[in-house]
Amino acid sequence: MAFERSAWSIFIESLVGKAGLILLLFMVVMSGYVLLAYPMDYGVRVWNNDKKWTDLPRAVPPEWWDIFDPRDLVTHRIFIDTKYDYTTEIFGMDAIVYEIEYEHTEDGFPTGLTVKYANLTVYSQFGAYVFINITRPDGTEINLFFKQEPVPVGEDISFPYTLYPEQDALIQVNTEDTTIFQLKSFLFSQYGISLNKSVIEAIGGIRVIFGTPIENENQTDFEVLKGLYKIKVMFASQDLIDVERVKVIIGGEVYGILGTDTRRRDLFQGLLFGFPIALSIGVFTSVLTTAIGSTLGIVSGYKGGKVDEIIQRVTDIVYNFPFLPLLIFIVFIISRIPDFPRLIAIIGAIVALGWSGLTIIIRSMVLSLRESMFVESAKAIGASDTRIMFKHIFPNLAPFIFAQMIFFTPGAILAEAALSFLGLGDPNLPSWGKIIEESFRGSSLQLGMWWWFLPPGLLIMLAAITFVFIALALEPIVNPKLKSR
Repeated sequence: MAFERSAWSIFIESLVGKAGLILLLFMVVMSGYVLLAYPMDYGVRVWNNDKKWTDLPRAVPPEWWDIFDPRDLVTHRIFIDTKYDYTTEIFGMDAIVYEIEYEHTEDGFPTGLTVKYANLTVYSQFGAYVFINITRPDGTEINLFFKQEPVPVGEDISFPYTLYPEQDALIQVNTEDTTIFQLKSFLFSQYGISLNKSVIEAIGGIRVIFGTPIENENQTDFEVLKGLYKIKVMFASQDLIDVERVKVIIGGEVYGILGTDTRRRDLFQGLLFGFPIALSIGVFTSVLTTAIGSTLGIVSGYKGGKVDEIIQRVTDIVYNFPFLPLLIFIVFIISRIPDFPRLIAIIGAIVALGWSGLTIIIRSMVLSLRESMFVESAKAIGASDTRIMFKHIFPNLAPFIFAQMIFFTPGAILAEAALSFLGLGDPNLPSWGKIIEESFRGSSLQLGMWWWFLPPGLLIMLAAITFVFIALALEPIVNPKLKSR
């Protein structure tokens, strides 16, 4: 116990030891959160399912990037309402009203205005009508959009009948023909400006909705109108009506903590899911590699003879293989097997090629230990070879083996990242290497989309540094020459 306390004191007094423990604790906490909060099939069900990301903007930087950008970037906003705010009457029909308040403070214009609704339930053949209008900060109101939602005709139709039960109805308000016509009428009645449909489309319906007209070189332009906007989505019918959810999306130029990629995916979620992947690959691979390498090294060094010869010849063959090319080849071949888990193939390939170096080192250490007095004493009292190897020799090697296990971990993480970057990673898992690979396929470097490739690269480096720090802090413990007095 005195040795354990001394070893712990040496480790924790080291600056790199403290840093390594803090970083490791951070990785463990992040991994634990992901395992509790994310579904196990997140990669298939969410990450690679484009339908899950349709509400987000495409390829935009994180919100905090606005601090460094000279422009006042518009933040992407999503409003979800599951209960209507009040009822009213429209053209003699009862209507339920969902009212969304949006405070626009940026100098730029939103990039779009989208309304979605799900499970619109009607109770008669009459169907329903959908109306969308907006009240602007200057008090003006624009009737943006209206449409009828008819009920299909057929003998098998029964009431209540639900429209859009599986996929939300989508209205891209600022580009709809109905909206353009309404904006044309609004400009003429409010400002006396007559613009045809093609001109409004060229200017952009969103600029008309969120702006006021100005004269710019004898052409009509718009400046942003800041303040509180009230967006009303109304559903009217001659009978009962119900809506499960209404969603209003104000398109923006920045989103979230780490932005989005070209498939609109939230990169923060993907990078967060990468924590347990990196930790599991590093830990499982290093444990298996160390277990195989140390076991063969102990057996080879202690047994000697033909056993030693066979183990050493196999070790020499594996040790002299070029690691990365052969790793790529093995994973490529295994990945051709239908439905074989790619992650298991990667771990297995790294383990199969990574144990030989440790076997050589452990064997050389065992050769000196087997001549020690405690080994001779164990033989004298009739201890079996297995007991001597793993009850007497192994404890003397345990600190070194543990340090090697820690040191192997960053190599495994980097190997997986390299394989994923080459397109050999698991396509169903958003590992950090896979995200970098997708960013390069999406020309992120050429397009300046730093938030797509830089964060996963930094996280890979962070994970590697974590275990390098711990291994460095363990060196004075396992190497007596480095131990301070």
